[in-house]
Parts: sequence; C-alpha cells; structure tokens
Amino acid sequence: MSRRWSHALVAVLACFAMIGLHAYTGQAPDEHVTRVAVGKPGRLYDTTVTVNSIATGQVLYSDTVFVGRTPVIFLAVNVTIVTDGLRRSTNWQVGGTANGRTFAASEPITVPEPGFRITQDVVFEIGPDDLAGFTVTFLDRAPIYAYDPQLAIDLGITADAAAERLERDRYATVVATRGRVEVNR
Repeated sequence: MSRRWSHALVAVLACFAMIGLHAYTGQAPDEHVTRVAVGKPGRLYDTTVTVNSIATGQVLYSDTVFVGRTPVIFLAVNVTIVTDGLRRSTNWQVGGTANGRTFAASEPITVPEPGFRITQDVVFEIGPDDLAGFTVTFLDRAPIYAYDPQLAIDLGITADAAAERLERDRYATVVATRGRVEVNR
C-alpha cells in the first residue's frame, strides 16, 4: 500500500516541478509587440487587424439599444478583423493604455472563423485626460507561456486633437456595433 502512495507522491511532485518550470519569476514574459498606425493592417498569427476609425461621446448605444451614459467619455474604436489563415485564435484579449494606466474593453471582441471577417466596435470608458496618446492593444495568449504576441495601435491622438475632439464631441452619442461576420473576399 505504501508503495502505491510513493508512486502517487512522485507523480504529484513531478507535476509541481513541471509547473514550476513554466512559472514566471516576477519578470515580464518575452513579448513580441508589433506597432502599426490607424488604417494600417497588423498581423497576429493567422489574423489581420485594422483600426478604421474612432468615435467619442458620453452616451453609448450598442446597435439600437441604449447602454448608458457616463460622466467621463466612451471611446469606440472601429476595427476589422480578418482570419485569413488556417486557424482561428480563441485566446484574444483587447485593452488600452494611456498615461501609464490600462483600460479593459467593455465587451470581448469576436474573432471570426478562417475565411471570414468582422467589422465591430471596441468600447472603452476613459477619462478625458486619457484620450491623448491612447493605444489599443490586441493580445493573443499563446499556448506557450513565455510568448504572447501583441499588436499595439496608437490612435495618433495628440493633446491638441484630444482637446478639440472633447470640445466637439463631449456630449455626443456613440453608436457602437457588435458587427456581422462576412465572407472574406
């Protein structure tokens, strides 16, 4: 009986050792960051991402449904995602950064099956000071722990452009779309 337990103990210790080999030691993992501009396509594995446009305002609709109003601003980033390779990634995350802070998208993005495309809006709720210098980051959580490729798209909003946009669109309504999957032609 104790011999069976010793084999089980060895198996458990081997599992912990393997986990320990892959665990991070507090250092950032190796990352591959591709930087592109608005309107330019960027690649993450078998998928191409393009930021088409942005919209800002304090009132948000998702298609035709009222979502809410915010005392800060909604930033809707319109993106086209095309899966033109053989596999679709299911481990995507999207976020934003500005002024040393990170922002989560209000909803996850949809990554289409191979041969398809989708144009959809990614919405962030941010402070007015965070509009200038805002960067959207698409992250594909790779199956290997130590390699997470990223696509960073600087929206190219300067401080002057942000002030002008806030003056013009501060109380505007943002109509975001969840998009519709289409055949990639």
